[in-house]
Amino acid sequence: MSRVWLVREKKPFAAWDLLVYGVLAVLIAVLFIVFVFSDAFGVKDARGIRVEAEGETVYTYRFGEGGQIASGWEDRVEERTEGAMLYVRITTPRGWNELAIDTEKNAVYMQDADCSFRKDCTHMQAIGGGGSVIICIPHALRVMPLEGENLMNPSIG
Repeated sequence: MSRVWLVREKKPFAAWDLLVYGVLAVLIAVLFIVFVFSDAFGVKDARGIRVEAEGETVYTYRFGEGGQIASGWEDRVEERTEGAMLYVRITTPRGWNELAIDTEKNAVYMQDADCSFRKDCTHMQAIGGGGSVIICIPHALRVMPLEGENLMNPSIG
């Protein structure tokens, strides 16, 4: 019976309990900050992009060097420059997409398309600005960084 009284009189949390809970809270906060606010585990800045239509590479662009149209696609890929922006229009049998390449910010996003009423692929995060890959399903078009595909943060439309 004396053990029951000892347990009843004891405080709910001992000093060591509070220390362990405090260390766990700090560890959780540090891990949250590292994974949410750090680019160490995210997408690195892109060095350029590769555009594929139905599995075939049709256009490659390297920041600081320029773009290259794949052989056989010269009449279906058009480039035009307006200031620091380079616009690339890609026409496939299913329709067209227009990429906007910001040469100053090293970012690429889908500017316009005729894939649907809502144009889902134009509302995606830019590659080089946190996005990792842009996919336009109706046109079977895929835009990805030259480093390769990183599916940690995909954009699909």
